[in-house]
Amino acid sequence: MRSLALIALVVSFAGCLLFDDRGGQSPCVSGADLGAPAFEPTPLRNPENLICQSFGAPCDPSCGVCPPQAGFAPTPTWGICGSSCDSLDESTCSTRPDCRIAKDARCAVFADCTTDFLGCLPTDSFTQSVDCFAATDGQTCSRSSACTALHRVEPCPLGIGVECSTPFAMCVPEGQSPGQCFAPVTCDAIGPNCPLDTTPGIENGCFTGACIPMDLCGPVAAK
Repeated sequence: MRSLALIALVVSFAGCLLFDDRGGQSPCVSGADLGAPAFEPTPLRNPENLICQSFGAPCDPSCGVCPPQAGFAPTPTWGICGSSCDSLDESTCSTRPDCRIAKDARCAVFADCTTDFLGCLPTDSFTQSVDCFAATDGQTCSRSSACTALHRVEPCPLGIGVECSTPFAMCVPEGQSPGQCFAPVTCDAIGPNCPLDTTPGIENGCFTGACIPMDLCGPVAAK
């Protein structure tokens, strides 16, 4: 009886490696050597470059307990690709606590584009209160729907299935502008202590609180 119980446990644990009663492979198949996987992990959107990435080995939990993901990096807490946030406009996105806004950094700084809205994205699955101006990486910025992530829109090769990298540039509170780079300062407030290669954002004669990367301050082509 003990050996039968052990066999049952192994079969259940295999999850995606089951066979049907005719000796063939069931729909629960995993691994390139066994055929097409029954289930692919849901891609997650990398908040640093907005590219969708998959993590872990293909496995269908409905087949049983999936094996340990040995050799695979831990699955991050990023938002999923293809979420209900993806189709929302900027106004609707701002009302959803599970969604966040992404914008074109250059357009936001120069305010010379028809729109700086890049899209609506899901927040990180681990949410927290974030000081948006102080967030220096995309993941921290993505952990609050109150923050807007500004990304660099770079030239991208054309091709079927090509997903372009859109690197994170800075984080600002939703609804606030990062300001401009070299506008005159007429108020008495002290600007933020910005890191090297960034400059305090200025709007309406006062500091906004943003630290704008210097590469976003140069001339840009007309849009």
